[in-house]
Amino acid sequence: MNNNRENWFQSVFLNSWRPFFWIAAAIFLVYCSTLFYGIVYLDDNVLVVGHYQFNKNLSNIFQAFNEDIFRTSLGGGSFYRPILRLSFMFDAQFGERAIVFMSHFSNLVLHIFSACLFFLLLLKLNIKKEIALFLSLIFGVHPLTAQTVSFIAGRNDSLLAIFVFPSLMFFLDFLETKRIKYYVWHLIFFCLALFTKETAAVLPFLCASFILIFVNPKKIIADLKQCAYLLAGWGSVGIFWFLARREVLHNFIGNADYDVLLSIYRNFPALLPAIGKIILPFDLSVFPVMKDMMMIYGIISLILLAVWFILVKNKNYRLIIFGAVWFFLFTLLTLIKPMDTTPEFSENRIYLPMFGFAFIFLGLGRIKFRDKSNNITQKKIFLGISVALIITFSFVTIYRNKYYKNKLNFWNNAVETSPSFAFNHNNLGAMFFLDGKKNEAEKEFNKALEINPRERMAHNNLGLVYLEKEDFSKAEEEFNKELEINPYYDNAYANKGLLYYRMGRMDEAVDSWKKTLEVNPGYSQALYNLFIYYYQNQDKENAKYWAQEAQNREITLLPEMQKMLNPLDSIILNK
Repeated sequence: MNNNRENWFQSVFLNSWRPFFWIAAAIFLVYCSTLFYGIVYLDDNVLVVGHYQFNKNLSNIFQAFNEDIFRTSLGGGSFYRPILRLSFMFDAQFGERAIVFMSHFSNLVLHIFSACLFFLLLLKLNIKKEIALFLSLIFGVHPLTAQTVSFIAGRNDSLLAIFVFPSLMFFLDFLETKRIKYYVWHLIFFCLALFTKETAAVLPFLCASFILIFVNPKKIIADLKQCAYLLAGWGSVGIFWFLARREVLHNFIGNADYDVLLSIYRNFPALLPAIGKIILPFDLSVFPVMKDMMMIYGIISLILLAVWFILVKNKNYRLIIFGAVWFFLFTLLTLIKPMDTTPEFSENRIYLPMFGFAFIFLGLGRIKFRDKSNNITQKKIFLGISVALIITFSFVTIYRNKYYKNKLNFWNNAVETSPSFAFNHNNLGAMFFLDGKKNEAEKEFNKALEINPRERMAHNNLGLVYLEKEDFSKAEEEFNKELEINPYYDNAYANKGLLYYRMGRMDEAVDSWKKTLEVNPGYSQALYNLFIYYYQNQDKENAKYWAQEAQNREITLLPEMQKMLNPLDSIILNK
């Protein structure tokens, strides 16, 4: 009878392609509602909607490798992530109306691929198929993954995992067979991972740790040539990426005030709540800061791990150490934050580190509740706990997804869970402003500045409130304060131009819009404003110049621009 049950389980869940089906099905059921979500105005409004015109043009593929992900000019760029840009370019090919839906769909598919590749990595490490499946399902529906799947801009971490996992698998193949083709593929995926996110820089250290932990020292000495190949390959790929990145960012890390060692030291305590979120994923936040993070869950989690460690007799110390190294290496770079800002710890950044705990759990093994319990009883206990975790995590994640449904849900949760973070109040105010709730918006902007008088964008946003109220002197004062703090903020220049336009100070308005385009050459509204100003004043020469600039910068032309640049087309259409 037991053999029949095992055969049934094998045929339904484990044979052939079936594990991949169950992983995909579970993740789809948990996240299918997110396909119809909007944007939350945290990078997605820029990377997906704001850059749509650039992304839809496939001739810009090479340009994606030649600029910061936010297309920042005149300094200020800190994020060199061209592969992420290419993923947004793929979504843009389906049209402007479908861009948000396709972006959510891609996030869902990327997470499914990531979980399936993790399953394959576990198999490569000789983990039993049923255990590998349950671990992949548990991590696939884990509440921490919500930030990576439901939030469009969070995809960077699942995309990174899609390159890290194959790179590790080819690394293992190369160690085992010494065949060059596996070595080459390992380096290719390592390179793709680096161009996806800088966190991949720790991958060689993880591979080296694997060699030190699992490979016999005598074999390492005997295979010095193999180690030399790896070191040379990692160094070559790393230098190539570093030079490409430096060429774009013109800086070692990014264009902000960084002190690497001091930043890691200050932010190291954030690892404790991060561990708590992996083991006890409750009271999560869409945009947390350390001051408001729940330390208690981390403490309880460490106690549970300690009890588990004591109760288990046959521990696999190598797996435990490897899992701990995995977690610490992939979280290390996330602790590096600009020194002049309040550091946030977005939960999507724990996405890849949390997979390290799979190896810790595997190393701890099963607790035998009774000395005389047979193998069948142990399997039933393992199956029951696994299913209970999958179901519990699924419901928690489905509930948690609602915070990513729209901009107000997102930023209300951000303020509720991290009330001491000025950035969250500023952005909640911006959402109120977009919905026409000026008084609520003004309250949140002032709260943000009360917490942090130098909070970026808050003065600009407060200036917009005063502009709407036609209190022009206060609006100008706020825009000027913003530009003192944030001299490369394109919106502040654009809004200042709008203010001067409404005040009748036309020369200053034109200068402000031109400055906007110096900071951000693709800022379409500033370019439209310049064209319209000259067009309405019948200055055809300057109007045509800005129409031509729009065409050169691949910005959608206004009908008047089209007529001015192509008068013959206009005549034909009229006929």
